Amino acid sequence: MNRNEIRPDPERLTSKADEICRRAVSEPSCFGIIFRLLQHGKLVAESSAGVEDPDTGKPVTADTMFRLASMTKPITAAAVLAACDRGLLSLYDPVSKYLPGFSKLWLGKKVIRPDGGFDFVPDRPCEQTLRIHHLITHTNGIGAGEAGYEVQWRIPRKYRQSLAAVSDYIPENFPLDFEPGTMLSYSTTLGGDIAGRVIEVASGMEFGEFIRVNLLSPIGADDITFEPSDEQRTRFMRMIDRDAAGNAFADDSLGLSTFENLPLSYHSGGASLAGSMNSYTRFAEMLRSDGILDGVRVLSTASARLLHTPWIAPGTPGLGEIETWGLMVRIVNSGHPYLPEGVYGWSGAYGTYFWVDPVNDMSGIIMRNSRFDGCQDSQTALCFEKAVYEAQ
Repeated sequence: MNRNEIRPDPERLTSKADEICRRAVSEPSCFGIIFRLLQHGKLVAESSAGVEDPDTGKPVTADTMFRLASMTKPITAAAVLAACDRGLLSLYDPVSKYLPGFSKLWLGKKVIRPDGGFDFVPDRPCEQTLRIHHLITHTNGIGAGEAGYEVQWRIPRKYRQSLAAVSDYIPENFPLDFEPGTMLSYSTTLGGDIAGRVIEVASGMEFGEFIRVNLLSPIGADDITFEPSDEQRTRFMRMIDRDAAGNAFADDSLGLSTFENLPLSYHSGGASLAGSMNSYTRFAEMLRSDGILDGVRVLSTASARLLHTPWIAPGTPGLGEIETWGLMVRIVNSGHPYLPEGVYGWSGAYGTYFWVDPVNDMSGIIMRNSRFDGCQDSQTALCFEKAVYEAQ
């Protein structure tokens, strides 16, 4: 044990986490929630409250399935690194090496329509080469700036049936907000989606299958999937939303989709995995252990550490003051009020969140599904974080 290492008190942390969980379901910001913290690979605390489905009253458990949304992204980054380890690609390869259509990309401009709306149209050719690392560091400009973020949802549905289809569509029809590598701007889905397509071409395997075979199944994380089975569907967390008056209700608008009504055939590397607490814990613990879990190595030590190495140069437009980015994970710099420097992880729009703390050898995971109070800066996530670092 490092003499500067914090050691959360299990009893104190469990008591506080129980309180946070009860509050989350009583307000309610979700129907069910579960939290887990591990240190040195050992369980420190686990708390849960609520149900998978208010109609059945079935309690939420560590096997409940949640829509992960953007907590998909770190898994996509890990898959890219696994492909690098196998000699299938390099982070510095041009995307066009695998997807020739990306050899000529365009920067876009907004054109205001008479009705006050706008179109985002090609303006001039890009001068910078789009490389694979741009796709997983939010420096790609694809559906990432003010204009691109909005118009990405206008991509015709016929091109959102597969990663191959959307990757064919983008070069000719979807301009970039900025030159690759010149600024940082969050790519909601498309950066991860194109990265997934690169893996398909480089490996000859469908993206979801590559992740399953090379990353998840070897470490026992089989409940993380793009296409949930009928059995996994019986364990799904029901989504919650609220109306204009603030009244909560069950939101079934997603149907069988795992993310925003995208078809299950569209394996979005940015947002469409589903998974359980137990399986995501396996993934987080693999990262904490530098690519190995229970004697099974799925990433080289160098690749696992590269995932949470800062990639964004100081002074890059869009970079925050106390945080930076690795490969699809936020990394905390010095100056955070309670998180140690080097903590990394990411969240999902539906309320899931995980972080790994290399200094204190910890991993924390929060699972819930909500149309509001999502992401790592949600009140619920912040309460859990603070509870961990105050429970000494």
